[in-house]
Amino acid sequence: MKKNNIILITFYDMDSFAIHTLHAVLKEAGFNVKSIFFKSRNINNTMDPPTAEDIAALVNLVGELNPLFVGVSFRSTFFKLAVRVTEELKKALDVLVVWGGIHPTIMPDKCIEFADVVCIGEGEGAIIDLADKISKGEAIENIRNLYVKNGEEIVKNDLRDLIQDLDTVPFPDFSAENKYYIDGGKVSPLQPPAQRTDYWIMTSRGCPFRCTYCYNNVAQDLFKGKGKYVRRRSVDNVIRELEKAKKDFVNLSYISFLDDLFTFDIKWIKEFSVRYKKTITLPFYCHIHPRFTNEEMIRLLKDAGCAGMTMGVQTGSEESRHKYFERYETNDDIVKAVQILNRNKINCVYDLIMDNPLESDINRRETFELLLKFPRPFELHIHSLTHFPGTKLTRMLLDRGLISENDVEDKKQKSYERWTPALDLERDKGNQFWDNLYYLTQKKYIPKRLIILLSRIGLLKRHPKPLTIFLRLTSFSILTIKSGSKTDLIRWYILSFLNKPYLLFKKRTWFFLWSKIKLKLPMEQHE
Repeated sequence: MKKNNIILITFYDMDSFAIHTLHAVLKEAGFNVKSIFFKSRNINNTMDPPTAEDIAALVNLVGELNPLFVGVSFRSTFFKLAVRVTEELKKALDVLVVWGGIHPTIMPDKCIEFADVVCIGEGEGAIIDLADKISKGEAIENIRNLYVKNGEEIVKNDLRDLIQDLDTVPFPDFSAENKYYIDGGKVSPLQPPAQRTDYWIMTSRGCPFRCTYCYNNVAQDLFKGKGKYVRRRSVDNVIRELEKAKKDFVNLSYISFLDDLFTFDIKWIKEFSVRYKKTITLPFYCHIHPRFTNEEMIRLLKDAGCAGMTMGVQTGSEESRHKYFERYETNDDIVKAVQILNRNKINCVYDLIMDNPLESDINRRETFELLLKFPRPFELHIHSLTHFPGTKLTRMLLDRGLISENDVEDKKQKSYERWTPALDLERDKGNQFWDNLYYLTQKKYIPKRLIILLSRIGLLKRHPKPLTIFLRLTSFSILTIKSGSKTDLIRWYILSFLNKPYLLFKKRTWFFLWSKIKLKLPMEQHE
């Protein structure tokens, strides 16, 4: 049978920009492309490890589709899964396996040990060149952005320039056509997303900052001399994608801009705010930074329809933030930004990083004291510091002996358990104690004097777990189990009514709950 399909696979990521974009790129170029979404996150943002039946279903589907090649896009958490899937595919089928994504980009020498081809960085040009050459029976060894196994030799090609005009890239293909979903050992067609209520979009690529824990600090060095790293689509191009999304998804009610930083260009925001307000008219969400937050910027976004934001604080210790994270905003910058958001009635979630071996109790108390300055109520996302391979912070911690190679995410895989583990009972006592206090600072009904008093009680610090358990049981946002049992859902309904009773009278809430339970998707976007 002639091979004429190209298969793209992603793990636990139904909205993968890489897969949906590459699907569109290949489709526009005239290739037959099929995308496979292998499992999804649970209702509380954890991930169940794949079963043998899941892997077998994937291998069988790939065999039935008889591809020219298989492309696997993944992050560091899924390195072991990518190895396992590749080995099973190779064992059962005569198939070329290509790896791409963040992890293969920063660790290509390790990845080429397992894959036939590794794509570094942006894949649009490389995947078209690869598909074209394979379909014509031509050699593939000299395609830029690719490491290619050629017998015992590994050919390491030069990087091509970064795409400077992002308007030339097709819109991501979020349709259900030629897409499959695998879970529970079963293959099913991806369900038509007509009932989708939110739409994810990126208007830019790259980040102007070099936070030491982030992939961008590696990528900026990797692509030095290959063109401007931070690039942005035109406002017109973005609006056209959103107009298409409104047409395709008739129940659309919310837009999420997932750029690393949405507010880095005031001129672009001015044009965007006018066009968006006039043509899209849906509430939206975006990521901001304290150093790009001022009255003019926030008023423009508010006027355009911004209903929610996320801003990285990471730590209240200026020493840690400057010295270890290389984020140079001051606490005054952060407080000023928070006050601007509060005055403009913008609902903002603030990110914090816990479990940092470089921080002491003095640093954690500085974070606590900074949070006490925020107007209440507010919302925190607590992240456990994840040691991504190749980043400056990971290398520093390894050099100092504060972590081992087994703590690096491609081996540790801690994100399977929880990406944002607030009130985590498995965290060490010190971090659990401060996690409890950080959680309490958000609550308007708890006097600040009481929270400060609790922070000075030695017994509570030595035994933080009872308070953690109590806070978990009374929390609207914490789901205690992995996949939505009746007990957990009943608790969620009760707390929904106590916190926001109007939610229970909205059809959208019930559809949202049903869709999350049915598909086991993360409960990230809710009112």
